[in-house]
Amino acid sequence: MLTYLQIKSNGDVEEKNAKTLTTSNLHKCCNYKTDKDFECIHIFQFADDEYIVYGKKCGRANNENKYDFPPPIDTVLLFGTLCILKKTDDDFVSLDKKEWNKIYEVLFGGFEDLDSEEERSVDSEVYSDEDYTKEGYLKDNFVVEDDELEEEDYIEG
Repeated sequence: MLTYLQIKSNGDVEEKNAKTLTTSNLHKCCNYKTDKDFECIHIFQFADDEYIVYGKKCGRANNENKYDFPPPIDTVLLFGTLCILKKTDDDFVSLDKKEWNKIYEVLFGGFEDLDSEEERSVDSEVYSDEDYTKEGYLKDNFVVEDDELEEEDYIEG
């Protein structure tokens, strides 16, 4: 059994299994009846492996695939269900979500961990907590409170 990734139209990634994978039956990995307009979209080279994206570049409106692919296919409009397969030494081998997520991050150039503790700005090292408003703004008269605003006369022209 070989594992490959199926990318649904809404962008969800699912692991699927196949007994055998050949270039002539790859359209079935995406649940297509025929191979009409089904093609190799792009091959990502990583180390000695190839990560190949298969799918369709043409289709019906509102059937666009929402998955965010890494460059250079981040601007290519793809339709319907897609699949990602891994090839090593010209043979298809199993690919799981965990492995793809690591490759995906590298192809995008890495991601910043937004869950980590936020670093304070240089300004926050100079000022104490009392120098900030309850909303988190620095009390330097840059942000004007609502009650300080003057009403301007409006003259119709």
